[in-house]
Amino acid sequence: MPVKQPATVADLGELIKQTRAARQGVYPIGGRTTLDVGLPPLKPGIAIDTTALNQVIDYPARDMTITVQAGITIANIQAELAKEGQWLPVDIPEPEKATLGGAIALNQSGPHRYGYGTLRDYVIGISFLTDDGVEVKAGGRVVKNVAGYDLMKLQIGAVGTLGIVSQVTLKVKPRSETSAAVVFGCAPDSLGSILDQLHASKSRPVVVELLNREARQNLSALSPSSSDSVWTVAVGFEEKSATVQWQRATLLDELKSAPVQDVTEVADSSKLWAAIARLQTRPDSRFIGKASVLPSKLAGYIQELASKGTGTLIHAHALNGIVWFHSSVEFNAGDNHTTRRCSPERKKALPLWGKPAADWELMRHIKKTLDPDNVFNPGRLFADL
Repeated sequence: MPVKQPATVADLGELIKQTRAARQGVYPIGGRTTLDVGLPPLKPGIAIDTTALNQVIDYPARDMTITVQAGITIANIQAELAKEGQWLPVDIPEPEKATLGGAIALNQSGPHRYGYGTLRDYVIGISFLTDDGVEVKAGGRVVKNVAGYDLMKLQIGAVGTLGIVSQVTLKVKPRSETSAAVVFGCAPDSLGSILDQLHASKSRPVVVELLNREARQNLSALSPSSSDSVWTVAVGFEEKSATVQWQRATLLDELKSAPVQDVTEVADSSKLWAAIARLQTRPDSRFIGKASVLPSKLAGYIQELASKGTGTLIHAHALNGIVWFHSSVEFNAGDNHTTRRCSPERKKALPLWGKPAADWELMRHIKKTLDPDNVFNPGRLFADL
């Protein structure tokens, strides 16, 4: 498939018009970190590399918003925000390569999801190109904006099937004064009670991550554990120094009566959360799945998941109910899971997007309405359009 790299939004619009006229498909690519997600293309076309559209358009730091082109990398956004002591509190795997447009297409998130939410909570303005090559805008550049239809939410998580995002305005947050993490092990039979205790904790963490033994062994950011704990829990705090000190002390005191082992602290928690986020695109994993369950059911779900085969690597945003699992064996983990990576020959056999929910037909209708000729990423989300 030929790759085109437009230098301007106008060039991008022209490419889209030409491709639509030729009855072919437009396949947007950015940092190429998640090209293995989704079904195979339905028809020939061109891949559009968006990485040349990478400018910072406006950054009024006092308003805590930033407007950028969608081809900018997550790392470059964070570097720009860091100059003013701010950040976008969303973890994206491989931020030095991943683009904002790609992250929005999959609504990617990571460990900070528990305390800070997802990209849906930070996008306040968006521009995207339609199938006739015209740039459409929704939202604005101020936080309190109710103008127009909420087209932003349609684009977030649409897997690039409703147009190509060209520009985004984000609200951002001040960087915390300090951070800390408490890490400990626990046995399978006490996992549920531990998670319940963390949910009720007075310490109010912003991160609660769960790792099985195989996942922990893949993290250089964590020192090797001397125990044989099946599960490892990592709890993170970010606030003013005095607040974080109180939070750590409060959690450590609560854990004194809990059935946990090897309680340790991590000085630089940012490296730990980045390493856990990178597991989502782990190169050595042949099969990667993602499940969404009720947080109260998570302990039972992952115990069942772990029993499906030896060597399965599992990590979870524990109090969000989001579970990631990796295996050398491709399998169906249930109706509530999506397959994020598998072999090409298995893509049509496995439920890549899970069991269709009640909103599936509505999503198909929106796709047909906004992209009637199926120009954008044809086949990646809907195999039969």
